[in-house]
Amino acid sequence: MLTYAAGLEAELCSKLKPLGLTAYRVDYNKPIRNQISNSDILINGLGQLDRQIIDFCPKLRLVQQIGTGVDNVDVSYCASKSIYVANVPHVNNISVAEHTIFLMIYLAKNIKGAEKGIKERRVVNVLGTELYNKTMVIIGLGAIGIEVAKRAKAFGMNVISVTKRPELRNKVTMNYNTSKDISTLQYCVSECLLVDEIKGITDLKNTLGKADVVSIHTPLTLETKNMIGRTEFARMKRSSFLINVSRASIVNKDALYNALTSRTIAGAGFDVFYEEPANPIDKLLNLDNFVYTPHIAGWTLEATNTTTDIILNNINLLLHGRKPLTVIN
Repeated sequence: MLTYAAGLEAELCSKLKPLGLTAYRVDYNKPIRNQISNSDILINGLGQLDRQIIDFCPKLRLVQQIGTGVDNVDVSYCASKSIYVANVPHVNNISVAEHTIFLMIYLAKNIKGAEKGIKERRVVNVLGTELYNKTMVIIGLGAIGIEVAKRAKAFGMNVISVTKRPELRNKVTMNYNTSKDISTLQYCVSECLLVDEIKGITDLKNTLGKADVVSIHTPLTLETKNMIGRTEFARMKRSSFLINVSRASIVNKDALYNALTSRTIAGAGFDVFYEEPANPIDKLLNLDNFVYTPHIAGWTLEATNTTTDIILNNINLLLHGRKPLTVIN
């Protein structure tokens, strides 16, 4: 059964056909239970797969996420029922990083303010800002965070990373100065030389005060939920921007709304939301300093092709009695 994602259904079906398999997309306007009850595999995007949904599928053998995050799947319950949960890691790093830069530019150049003038057919006094010599704070220095750092450096920005294990990153940086091993050198170049400072989570509040742009690239966990709240916003510059292409709930919604309406920060750009699909009358969506795209950062032609290849490989392994490669439980 296939959750909706542009381009995925046709691409995957064409690759499944030689195996004698077919994928069907769930129609959310009809009762879900009857559509999924005979499923051996659920290919899921943003759907909440809780115990009730899982129990609807007595034949279920694999939950295959079409992205990296599995926070919307009850992984422990799946494990207790011997159901594999697999994701598709690292295929959309560049896509998401590019989208992050797009949101940053959109905010910095005050495009939303300019659009208002176009719609009202009048000249508006719109003032943007340069990114050169500004400071970006990247929360989470994983694969996507590294790609964002590369692109921020191309703009001449200063880059600070806040990461869970800064001592490991800093250790690699020190090794770079003495190592002649090519693999170590490549690792250091890709992960450490792109950032000017590497801080730990305990330094987050103090680091936020240096940021002109804060970009979130950490998964949603019990530790990171509401990581950015009223206290954190109070530490940020009034001219700063917040970008979130990870999960909405990493940022406290009420605190975000208050920060934007009080101009505690200048603006925010999100590719994720607290309820997806987002309700168009939500108060955040009506703010002139909030930019939203509907969870499309990682969904590009290139990412789709690689995603379907990984999913197909996992399904093929399952059919041959083997463990899918990207299983996380």
